[in-house]
Amino acid sequence: MDLSQPPARQPNDAYVQQGLQQLLAARGVGPQLFDGTLANYLRRIHVAKMLALWEAFRLVQDLPGSVVELGVFKGQSLLLFAKFMELVNPNDRSCSVIGFDNFRGFTQLREEDGGQDLRVDKRAGGWSSQGFYDELKAHIHLFDHDRLAGHKPRIKLVEGDIMDSVPRYVADHPGTCIRMLNLDCDLYEPTLVGLQHLYPLVVPGGVILLDEFAFNEFPGETRAVRDYFGERMPRIRKFPFYSNPGGYIIKE
Repeated sequence: MDLSQPPARQPNDAYVQQGLQQLLAARGVGPQLFDGTLANYLRRIHVAKMLALWEAFRLVQDLPGSVVELGVFKGQSLLLFAKFMELVNPNDRSCSVIGFDNFRGFTQLREEDGGQDLRVDKRAGGWSSQGFYDELKAHIHLFDHDRLAGHKPRIKLVEGDIMDSVPRYVADHPGTCIRMLNLDCDLYEPTLVGLQHLYPLVVPGGVILLDEFAFNEFPGETRAVRDYFGERMPRIRKFPFYSNPGGYIIKE
C-alpha cells in the first residue's frame, strides 16, 4: 500500500480490497474474512456500538456543519461517522469529520477524575494509541480511495494536546459549524475545554455525545458537564440498548 498515492474521483475497489487484506495480514488474519462472513465475527456489543453511532448520526444527517470528535483513540467512531457521512451526504463537500487527540493517552489525572484505576487503564499514559497511529492513517487513506470525490478530504486529524489544539483550531477556523460533537476524552479538563470552545458552535438541533457520562470509573466527564451547564443543564437522553455513549444532548 502506497500512502502517497492520491485518491481518484471514484472508488478504487481493487486497491481498497488489497490494502485491507494487507492490514489484516499484518495482524495474522487471512483474506477469508472478506468472503461474506465478516458480520459473523461481530459480537452483539460491537453491533450495538455501531447502531448507537448510526442512530446518533441519523439525528443530524440533514443539519449543516461537521462532526467533531475529541478523543479519537484508534479511530473506530471517527471512521464510522465518516462512512455514514459518505453514504448519506455523498454530494455535500461542506462537511467533514474532525478528530482531536494527542494519540499518547492520558497526560494527567485531576482531582475531579478520581484516583487511577488500572482496571479501565485510567492512569498517566493510559488509553494511548501511539502504536496504532500509522495504521489509522492507512485506514483513512483506504477510506479516501473507497468513496466519491476521494481527492477532496473528508477526515481531518488535529494532533496535539486538546487543551491547546481546540482553542487554536476555533480561532483559526471562525466559520466552523458543528452538527455533532462527540466528547470521548473521559477526563474532566479536556471535556470542559471542549464544551467551552465547541458547544457554542453546535447548530440548533445538533447532538452532543457524552461517551462516559454517568460512568463511576470516569467521574471527571460527568463533573465537567455539570460544571459547564450548571443550573442550565439540558435534558440528557440515552440509547437504551448500549452503555456508550453514556448520554447525549440535543441542543435547543
